Parts: sequence; C-alpha cells; structure tokens
Amino acid sequence: MEPGTALAVLAMIQPTIKTIIELWQDTSHFGADIRGLSVRFNASKSFLNHYESILFTKDKFPGVSGMLYETLPDSERLTIFDMLGELRLVLDTYVAASKRYALNANRSKDEMDLANDKEREELDTLVLASARARDEEQAKAVGWMKKTWWAVWEKKTVEKLVRDFEKWIKRLRQLMKLVWGPLPFLTSLSQLQKVEKDHDAEEVGLLEDVPLRKLIVAPPNTQTLNVTSLQLPPSAFSPIVAGSNYGTVFETTKVIVEHKTYDVNKINVIHEVAANRINRLIALLHEVNDARFKLLRCVNYFDEIPLRRIGMIFELPPGLDGPPTTLLSALSSRASFSSFRPSLDARMRLARALTETVLLLHSINWLHKSIRSETVLLLSEATTTSPPSRAPPNLEHPRLSGFEYSRLDNDFTSANPDFDLQRNIYRHPERWDYPKESFSKIHDIYSLGVVLLEIGLWEPIIKFDGKKGEESLKEHYPNAHATKDRLVRHATKRLGFYAGEKYQELVLKCLKGEFGDLSGDDKIGTGLQRQLGKEVDGALKATEQTDEG
Repeated sequence: MEPGTALAVLAMIQPTIKTIIELWQDTSHFGADIRGLSVRFNASKSFLNHYESILFTKDKFPGVSGMLYETLPDSERLTIFDMLGELRLVLDTYVAASKRYALNANRSKDEMDLANDKEREELDTLVLASARARDEEQAKAVGWMKKTWWAVWEKKTVEKLVRDFEKWIKRLRQLMKLVWGPLPFLTSLSQLQKVEKDHDAEEVGLLEDVPLRKLIVAPPNTQTLNVTSLQLPPSAFSPIVAGSNYGTVFETTKVIVEHKTYDVNKINVIHEVAANRINRLIALLHEVNDARFKLLRCVNYFDEIPLRRIGMIFELPPGLDGPPTTLLSALSSRASFSSFRPSLDARMRLARALTETVLLLHSINWLHKSIRSETVLLLSEATTTSPPSRAPPNLEHPRLSGFEYSRLDNDFTSANPDFDLQRNIYRHPERWDYPKESFSKIHDIYSLGVVLLEIGLWEPIIKFDGKKGEESLKEHYPNAHATKDRLVRHATKRLGFYAGEKYQELVLKCLKGEFGDLSGDDKIGTGLQRQLGKEVDGALKATEQTDEG
C-alpha cells in the first residue's frame, strides 16, 4: 500500500476530528461529563498525531531514507491502511448522526421565528425587555431539554466514540511496537543515541527499551557495562533455609539468588569473554525497570571464586508471603495451596504475560535459552487471615527467571552437552544432549510452546501420561523427536477442549515452528518475531489487561 494512499485517508480523518471537537465546544449544559470525554478524545488525537509523524515524516530516523512507512513489510502497511479506514468510518458515522440530531443547534424554534419576522424588530423597548425575560426562561427550558437528550442518546454515543478511538490507538500501539523492535536503526549505539532524542517516539512509549538496547550494543569493557559497583561479598547473602536461594541481603531486603558458572583460564582467572558476557547480563537485568518485562531486577551480585560461579541477587517486591513459587510447583500441586485451580481467563493472562516477555527479550535480540515451568516464578502476597494461611500465587504478574544460559542473539553459543531429561523435554529437538544447531529464537519459541501447553492443560509434562518418576519419563520421552511428537499429540487431542482452538493453534505453531514462509528472513529472525507477535495477538487478544504491572 503506497504512502500517498494512507496519507489521503489521514487527510480526511484530521478535519473530521476537528469537526467533532467543534461540536463539543459548548459544554455549559452538558456538565463535567463532556469535558472529561473531550480530554480523553484529545489525548487519542495527540497519539494519532505522533504516530502520523513517526510513520510519514521523511528522513526522520537515522539510516531511513524517506518515510518509515515505506520501509515496513507489505502486510504491516496494509494493516495500517485498513486501520485508518476503520477510524475514518467510526468518526464519520458519529459526525453524521450528531448532525442529524442537530447537536450544534442552540436556538429554540421561537428564537428562529423571531429572527425571521421583520415586524418583531419594530417592537418598542418595553416589549423587547419582556422578550428578553421570556428568552431567559426559554433558555433554561432548552438547557433542560439538552441535558435530557445528552443523558438519553448523546452521552452513550460520545462515550462509545471515545472508547472506540482509545481502542484503535491501543491496537496501533501494539502494531507499532511489533514492527518497531526489529528496525535496523535500533542495533547501532550511535543511531540509538539519535533515536532517543525523538519527541514523537518518546511520547508514544517506543523508547522505553532504549537503555536496554544501548547495553546490548555497547562494546565490551566500556563504562556502560561496568557493574563493579553492584558487587557484594558472598557473605552479604543470608539464606533463610540452609542451601536455599531465598534469603536476605544484610538481613533486611528479601531476595533470591541465581547462580551462573564460568570457566577459568590457565592462571585460574575467569576468561575475558565469559566475564564480558556476565557483566552484560548483570547490567541488562539491573537496568530492567519496564513493567512490560516480567522479570525480577538484579540489584547486586557476588563472586564465589572457589566454586567458579557468580551469584546474581534479585530483589523481590515488598509484601510477599514467603519465597516465590515456581509454575512447575503450582502445576504439580505440591505447594500448600494444592486445591488451587485457576480460571481459564487467569491462565490466558499468565500465558500472555510470559509470551510478551519472550517477545520483548527477542525484540532487543536477547535469547533466554532456559524457558521451562521451573523458571517461571509466581508471587504470593501476604494475607491478613487468622490463623495466617498462604495465599494462592498471583498469575497476573509472573516473573521469568533462569538466566544462567541467557545470551545475545549474535553472541557465540555453547555446545556443552546436557543429558538431564527433565530439562531436555522443554528443549527443541536440535538442542538435546549434544546440541546440533546454534541456539536461535525458534528454540526459545519451542520451549515457550511447551510451557504454554502446560498452562493450557494446567498440568506438568511429567503428569501428562499419568505416571511419575524418571523411568516413566524415559518410557514416554525416549528421545528428542519422540518427545516433540508426543507433545504435539497432547496439544492436538486435548488442548482445544481445555483452552480453546485459538490457543491450541498458537501452541501447535510454537511446537512445530510453523510461522509461514520465512525463507527470506534475516539472521536475527525479524520475520519470525513479527509472525509470532501476530499469532499471540490473535490467540490471546481477548485476555488483554487494561492495567500493566
């Protein structure tokens, strides 16, 4: 879709918005309702203006010749054009209806008759004074009629228009964040420094992850990646139970610790490459302040040199009831809330939160590499019941953990073998035992699909076939491809009933890696990421939350 066509639709939308605002100018007889709705309508108009500038201003971003709209794939351009057409229809429909009801007709019939009757103009002063007094009474009556009309018809119509405009902006925001992430000018430090000065992108929230992106593209050994100020002695962490990763720092702040092992060189010092990778990971996880990323923030770390491992310290939110629960534990009913069986809506919100976090990590070219239900943390808030009892976990805001293998998408990948079956069953077949391929986004997506399957069925893999134990696992999951086939069968036969067909389709696509023709995709999987984003939006759209946290 050519930019000129989309601009032509925008050229028709803007005057219509102006007309609507003019129709609402006289608010004296509508009270605070119309004023509040006008504020919301103008906020949506402001967002539209910012997006128009982002998409259609020529040479706005570094490395982009012409309009950003022209660089988008055909499917995204067509979607934006269709959305503009939808908005025009919504606005035009309201204006037509409002004019039909004569919203801007402020004079009564008597007043219009008086204006058309020349003989009335010759009335003496006494008559005119009487008429003015009568007009004041009529104005009060007209005001009452307008208030009644506002309550009966116009208020509902205006509220619907404002809601529809806000929903439209929300859809456009989601689309823009989907296409924004892989744009080429977000992969260079110098270009990021220019982009972060763009007012329009800042106003619509497209620059929220720029600090993380700058950390990712920063050269090794730069001040940006210097995290020595966060280092603590190992003794600063006190586990509440011996051997536990849940405890306190300096006996005050509640934290959990994740360990990341490292190799050393001939003189027993950590390899430079490993040190740079760990520093970048700590810096990234320390910088995470964006509520969209369902991650815990790394506040400190310590180096256990004899054990050759780094302990990353993650701060827990205040007001929690004990340590986080893993999703695996909740699925297995091993926790104290064994009767906890969340609703379908709650499970879908959990699925969306996790999926969007993976998409966000991929959008800044970061691979997790260890997605499984054991690395999904669920937080429980303290209760005030007497006697005290542990609250069920909150599925609204999970936290993805387990960054021991995490790395940049363009960083080298480890081929170290791992024969642990309970971890392998979450891995793509090409990543079992001795990995046969370098890790890529499709491998994270496969693991995500396995976790989504567990959430949909609300059951851990180890119970899918009724039996438990290592021997049972080996029987049902003897090798990589047999495991994949078995999981696909479970999704095909069972998941539609428990979670619906849309969710089932999403899980199957994740497990099978079927996201259309990606033969022309770039090396960092830009097309794959966009396709997954569309599938997630289609499957989990109904479960969107209005709040963010």
